[in-house]
Amino acid sequence: MDRINEKQREMLGSDSKIGLVATGDAEGWPHITFLSSLESLGEKQMTFGKFSEGLSKKNIVERPETGFLALNGDMEYLRGNAVFTHTRNTGTEFDAYNAKPMFRYNSYFGFDTIFYMDLKDITPIEKLSMGKIAAGAILTRIAAPFNAKSEKKALSYTGRGLFAKLDGLKFISYFSEEHKLKIVPVIQAGPAGTDRVVFSLMPFGNEIKQIPKGCKAAVFAVNLKMESVLVKGIYKGIGGFPKTGVLEIEKVYNSMPPKNGIIYPRKNIVEAVTEF
Repeated sequence: MDRINEKQREMLGSDSKIGLVATGDAEGWPHITFLSSLESLGEKQMTFGKFSEGLSKKNIVERPETGFLALNGDMEYLRGNAVFTHTRNTGTEFDAYNAKPMFRYNSYFGFDTIFYMDLKDITPIEKLSMGKIAAGAILTRIAAPFNAKSEKKALSYTGRGLFAKLDGLKFISYFSEEHKLKIVPVIQAGPAGTDRVVFSLMPFGNEIKQIPKGCKAAVFAVNLKMESVLVKGIYKGIGGFPKTGVLEIEKVYNSMPPKNGIIYPRKNIVEAVTEF
């Protein structure tokens, strides 16, 4: 579909939905950002508001191609692709965003900039199968010990907890062969030690099989308290029994304001004094 219909506009207009936007960073990694302000503007345009400074805002200006996903409380979701065109910090949309009542996914500082995107494509609204997700999560936990790796200690205790929670949401993003940013729900994903994230092929097995082995990918995890973390790494493909996709973590990004940024690899801020 290349137009947003009334039902999709209604879903995108909900303040209680989860909105994700995938961009590409300067090093070719996908980057996923939680943007509940993602909305439609007519049939062919989308907007979102900025209230904190993160990597996605820089990415989208320099590399305008994006992917997006919206998920509501009924576990209905849609996905698509859009191209960034411009920003505004005045006007009708700016006023409308800042007139919204505060909600738990928003900031207390208001929106200072509105980003505009032209729609390329959008999927019909679909519903997640919670039964299949639960079964997939069990299969993931069976496979995790056989794929565990903890040499680099990439994920902290908190990060592992976000990926381990059964009530958490996880999504993987990658560049397709057409260089389109794709987002696939992998809610069944879990940690395998500190250096890997794994996920069974149930559900979305057909889509997971389309992720190119060896590609750069990113997995975003968020819980019901809106605590989140983003990991970036090399997708190692599918293997083992039960069949499982494996992401080898190279970077960990703190996606929660007010301090967004890379937290792994860790920078040595203070070096020991060894000579006097």
